[in-house]
Amino acid sequence: MKSRIQNRVEIISEIHPQHFGSMEEISRMILCSKIGGADFVKVQLYDSKKLFNNNDRKYVEFNFEELKYISDYSKNIGIKLFASIFNEEKIQWCEDLKIDSYKIASVSVHDKKLCNQIIKTNKRVIASLGTYKKKKLPFKNKNIEYLYCVSEYPTSLEKIKMPNFKKSYFSGFSDHTIGLAASVYAISRGAKIIEKHFSLNKSLGCETEKAHVCSMDLDDLKKLRYYADAISLLN
Repeated sequence: MKSRIQNRVEIISEIHPQHFGSMEEISRMILCSKIGGADFVKVQLYDSKKLFNNNDRKYVEFNFEELKYISDYSKNIGIKLFASIFNEEKIQWCEDLKIDSYKIASVSVHDKKLCNQIIKTNKRVIASLGTYKKKKLPFKNKNIEYLYCVSEYPTSLEKIKMPNFKKSYFSGFSDHTIGLAASVYAISRGAKIIEKHFSLNKSLGCETEKAHVCSMDLDDLKKLRYYADAISLLN
């Protein structure tokens, strides 16, 4: 089916913070993301104290050597890696590892200095607008693609006001809902990028890892890949 699809929907498997700080778990998650049909795996690069004003998430941070391992492992199995960047130091990490895409998270859109440094890399940038309420786009740059998003974990379906992606400035949808219905609906309305958290066990979770409940597992990812390809063929 893949060879017949000209406008293939890109699926981003967000593996952070569902890995619990385990490199073995990360390796399994990346491999399963590849098997399930994701085009990208994504991590988050931040300093817990600076971003959250506490160290509750310190155990899911990465150092440079860990990020290098993740990058090398992803390359070896043939899936692309990129990252949500929350401080400028981490941009250089990605540049050193020749990572060719960046994510600006909803919470970071308001950090103009950080965003401008990311944009200056002249790489592909995907930005979520879950906390951005202005009508005017925050940045105008040919390398930026915007995702529609509601920044709640989990997001109830009633809060989704899905745009017509064929007629809006949004390229895709960052999905924090439970299940696949919202993502499939977004694809039917023209979304070309779907980002969703990935977990090997959706029943897990704690206060710092609420994303498990709104994650997709391997079976979900395979279904999403199938639906995305089928809808693309019909459009």
